[in-house]
Amino acid sequence: MIRAQVPLTLPPRAADPPAAGFPVIASLAPLAVAGMIWMITGSAFVLLFAILGPVIAVASMLDARRTNRRGRRRAATDEREALAALRTEISVRHDLLRHDRWQRTPTADSLAVAPNPGAVGTGTDGLVALGSGPVESGLRLEGGAGLDEHRELRDTAATLADAPITAEAVAGIGIAGPLPLTRALARGLLVQLVCGLPPDQIVLAVPPGTGWSWARALPRGTPGAAPRPEILVCEAPAQPAPAPAGSRMILALAPTPGELPWGCDTIVRVHGPGRAEILRSGRHARGLGFQPELVSVEQAASVAARLRERAAAAGLGRRQPSVPATVRLSDLPGHRVSGTRPVLEPGRGDGPGPSFPAGLSCPVGLAMHGEVSLDLVGAGPHAVVGGTTGSGKSELLVTWVAAMAAAFVPSEVTFLLVDFKGGAAFAPLGALPHCVGLITDLDGRQAARALASLAAELRHRERVLRGAGARDLVELGKRGGAAALPRLVIVVDEFATMLTAFPELHALFVDIAARGRSLGVHLILCTQRPNGVVRDALLANCTLRISLRVNNRADSVAVLGTDAAAALSAEHPGRCLIATAAGAPVLCQIATTSESEIRAIADRVLDHVDGAPALDGPAPRRPWLDVLPVTVTREDIWAVEAANAAESAESAEDAESAPSTSPGRAPESRPGPGPTSLLGLLDEPERQRYRVARYQPFLGGNLLVLGASRAGKTGVLASLAEQSASAPDAPCQVEFVPPHVEGVWDALDRARRLLDSDVGPAGRLLLIDDFDSVYARWDQDYRPAALELLAGLLRDGGEGGLRVVVAAQRLAGALQVLPSLCQNRLLLRLADVAEHVGAGGTAASFDDTMPAGGGTWQGHRIQLLCPEPGAVARCVALAARGAEAGVAEHLATGPDRTLLVVSGSPPRTAAAFRAAGGAEIVDLGRMTDASQLRATLPGAGTVFVGDVDAWQTHWSLLASLKPRAELVFDGCSLADYWMISRRRDLPPPLAPGRGRMWAIRPDGTVRRAVLPAGS
Repeated sequence: MIRAQVPLTLPPRAADPPAAGFPVIASLAPLAVAGMIWMITGSAFVLLFAILGPVIAVASMLDARRTNRRGRRRAATDEREALAALRTEISVRHDLLRHDRWQRTPTADSLAVAPNPGAVGTGTDGLVALGSGPVESGLRLEGGAGLDEHRELRDTAATLADAPITAEAVAGIGIAGPLPLTRALARGLLVQLVCGLPPDQIVLAVPPGTGWSWARALPRGTPGAAPRPEILVCEAPAQPAPAPAGSRMILALAPTPGELPWGCDTIVRVHGPGRAEILRSGRHARGLGFQPELVSVEQAASVAARLRERAAAAGLGRRQPSVPATVRLSDLPGHRVSGTRPVLEPGRGDGPGPSFPAGLSCPVGLAMHGEVSLDLVGAGPHAVVGGTTGSGKSELLVTWVAAMAAAFVPSEVTFLLVDFKGGAAFAPLGALPHCVGLITDLDGRQAARALASLAAELRHRERVLRGAGARDLVELGKRGGAAALPRLVIVVDEFATMLTAFPELHALFVDIAARGRSLGVHLILCTQRPNGVVRDALLANCTLRISLRVNNRADSVAVLGTDAAAALSAEHPGRCLIATAAGAPVLCQIATTSESEIRAIADRVLDHVDGAPALDGPAPRRPWLDVLPVTVTREDIWAVEAANAAESAESAEDAESAPSTSPGRAPESRPGPGPTSLLGLLDEPERQRYRVARYQPFLGGNLLVLGASRAGKTGVLASLAEQSASAPDAPCQVEFVPPHVEGVWDALDRARRLLDSDVGPAGRLLLIDDFDSVYARWDQDYRPAALELLAGLLRDGGEGGLRVVVAAQRLAGALQVLPSLCQNRLLLRLADVAEHVGAGGTAASFDDTMPAGGGTWQGHRIQLLCPEPGAVARCVALAARGAEAGVAEHLATGPDRTLLVVSGSPPRTAAAFRAAGGAEIVDLGRMTDASQLRATLPGAGTVFVGDVDAWQTHWSLLASLKPRAELVFDGCSLADYWMISRRRDLPPPLAPGRGRMWAIRPDGTVRRAVLPAGS
């Protein structure tokens, strides 16, 4: 065990012996014995023995006191000797501790006499000695009766005098005071820092002027070449630029503490050459006074000269190669904006046949020893790029893509750019003919659709390679098929943000990383925080690693396996470390690329190279389809049918049961009973294709169409009506019902009666538009009956050959039962996401920007077939003519007809019948008694008009005429109808504002009627 670590123990304090007491019993016992002997012997001499007892007792007490005094003197001597030995041990241990601490932080004076660079490393925290003073020693004295005992000795042991007062330069050291004194102290600190580093790792920035000329003569390293923070010295009023924590060692000087830059962890005020004071420190108490370590200019210059000599002797001179601060892409020796490109020369591939590049090597920047080229195929096949905000990630990606575009034509490589921070950085790259798409987070649905298509792109490339019998693109190029299958480089900026928005895509990118090499699909994934974002399953296939400046060591280690990127300077955007499986990380300055340089590359590719067109084939294939067209015509459906049939013929495993069609004739129906109607086109981005959606009512069942106003509900019903009615192979009876209060009720009632009678046609299709709006306009008494009629048709219509298509805007209240009765559901655009989810859709599929006819069918996005011109108008007109022909009849008057009219307004009704003529009008409200009524009874050809009260007054008249007269209700409520007719059935509903009324024939039949013509 190290001596300084052995515990120290205080000597125990000697305990005082108890005071000697007077021996009372010893004194009385001789008296009692002498008295007994005297009583027995009667001798007076025996009484002399009684005096000896008290004498002996007093003598014993005096002897005990003398012994106690001698013991106390002996214990005090032993304690003094033990304390002296303890003080000697404390002094020895203080010397050991002091020596050890000065060894770790040598004084500036000792370093000025004999500098030894790198002998004692300051570490990345830059621990230096500000001077000497009292610090805590760490020694503690054990034992003793309490803390107050030997207080002075305890304090002496706990305080180490003349020890180094240390501070961490990486946390910032601020020095306030007169300029000569602050510079002298800063020189001492700087000497300690530079002597603690190898000469080639000194990265130093000092203020201008002659005061620091000695420091500018120090040997220097290259910024970012090693994981060492930069040493920065600044004098007020200059302020250091913001930088990540731990990236710099700062020594700040100012006349007063208030002028020091913010963020200095240690602040020192220098009062004079022999006294300084700690104002703030994470290591020492505020107000601690100490002797500062001051170094003169001559001493510092001597240190710099000796360090230069030793650096030169070790071959570490100041004129070593360095990485430039900036470089342009056009300045790189390997980049050519015009003329012949090496990659276009014959023989790039191996063996005979058309050449195809085996890699994607291109220059991207400059390193310490020359140009740096990246080969995504050779060093990859995938790459990970890490870097914090402002480090130059986007510029790196733009330069890399532009460099590949300059080196290879679109038939050899294409780019899919994914930018989840708006797309502004990648916008100039859209001019390149190699660019097959730019995906941004501004359109989340389009981004999700495009990214989901990447799985289909892998399957497409597998089919192409399998069809050619090739293992990879290079072998495919030898066989002449590579022109149709260029390499696809997927560049993702802000990969972490993309995974946050679409977490399910991580599995897709893992799949691409695993299979991408042979399929020619390569990933460049860029993120601010690589640690924990790029998981091991994905990172294992990304062997090309690039890290710009990062905020913490963990992110640097996650990308490079070393924390070197955490020490890169923020003053050089684009400075990065590139690591491959072949060697250690290489420091590089990435070139910048302007829009004019990108346009020059694009113009060269689009124009000519050596007199031959650079683009001699079709445009590069996009890895996903365009979004569904706003308008889908029959020609679009024929084209999709033909394309799918061709794909099915090429690949049996992806075959769909879709027969081949050719433009100019309608696609054949799939086998099944009844007609087959075209709905529209389905979007299948995960398979990179459209698919034709069909509806076979007599095979698939009833259909519920939900959508907001002007979403396309009426159009799809009209299209289904015309297709079903005109189907040449299986026509059926079609009834289109517009949203009319009377027409919908009559259609439901008529369908129910035909279904019950079992005498209707074999196939019937009933299409009801906007049922929910009609339902809301019905009287409360009609709604449950109408809903029961519709539910019965949906439930029982299959056995009777009836299929129902119901359209509605929303399902509320009792209408929520309809989805369970319909086997198919078509969701068009709805008002909000809540209604969409309530209708059975998912929140992810809701899109309030969908055009008319856009919706969801069987889990896929659909765009409905545009109805033929005039189809909606024809269906509505046909339904209207049928409704007008059968909904209401004119009431006829004449000498042989008697009408009993119950009116809500008898004067109005009587005036209307008088205007029609042909009958005598009897106003029951004016008849005062029965005799007057009997006198006016003409029998036939009379119209009796009265309100409910009047007819109740003349109930006998109603009873006598009802068997041979027609009972009419004009402007009456259902309660009036039930009261006068004595019936409990529901009459057909009446459309408001059209002069409709109920008429009950003598045989009990209820019909709608209107006033006589001419009224």
